[in-house]
Amino acid sequence: MADVIVQIYGIRSVEDARMVVDLGAEHIGVSYGAIKRTPAQLDCASARQIFESVQAEAVKVGLTVAEDLDEISANLNEAMPDVLHLSGDIEAISPEQVAELKRRFPDLRIMQAIPVLADVPLEDQKVMEYIRAYESVSDFFLIDTKVPEAGDIGATGLTHDRSIDKAIIEATDVPCIIAGGLDANNVREAIDLTHPYGVDSYSWTNYDGIALDANRRKDPAKVEAFIKAVRHG
Repeated sequence: MADVIVQIYGIRSVEDARMVVDLGAEHIGVSYGAIKRTPAQLDCASARQIFESVQAEAVKVGLTVAEDLDEISANLNEAMPDVLHLSGDIEAISPEQVAELKRRFPDLRIMQAIPVLADVPLEDQKVMEYIRAYESVSDFFLIDTKVPEAGDIGATGLTHDRSIDKAIIEATDVPCIIAGGLDANNVREAIDLTHPYGVDSYSWTNYDGIALDANRRKDPAKVEAFIKAVRHG
């Protein structure tokens, strides 16, 4: 099996971006957009500075929870990542609309967030339906914990049943990155169970008690411990 890639989210500064890549992360995740929709979101100019200044080998992932294609396109024209992470209400952007985004931006790859509810059996969720609907227009799936009352997917710090991740990964050829409450203590077990393409960390690699709008949010010690756990168990 190929090495599992590491994606670190919550990047709000060039310094954090370069630090996590130096420590071994392959993907950096930046939430951004011209219209403020989430507390930790950057404006387009700040995201563009990170994308232009991070090491060339890093895969730049930009997250949006916007639902309007023209708004998303305007953001992309201002700050272009390698991968666009669609993490709002999955049913608000149809597979046909994702295909239209890919027509507008032929070099852009799409990471579709797949919402998994905690403490709900697989057969009572729509995840497999989503996989079938979106796999033809997705370059990656990001399997993350969804809080029922939240409009977006992820950034909860909460885990979910990893056997659901395993079922998704075994059901699709789309590379899957698993997320949701992963840290240095549980990530290796999750990898060994699910055999994903990659793993994602947001909440548990931040400094403790850090403000959502702080530019230096990522704790180097936690990032290093997470990556070492991924690589060496």
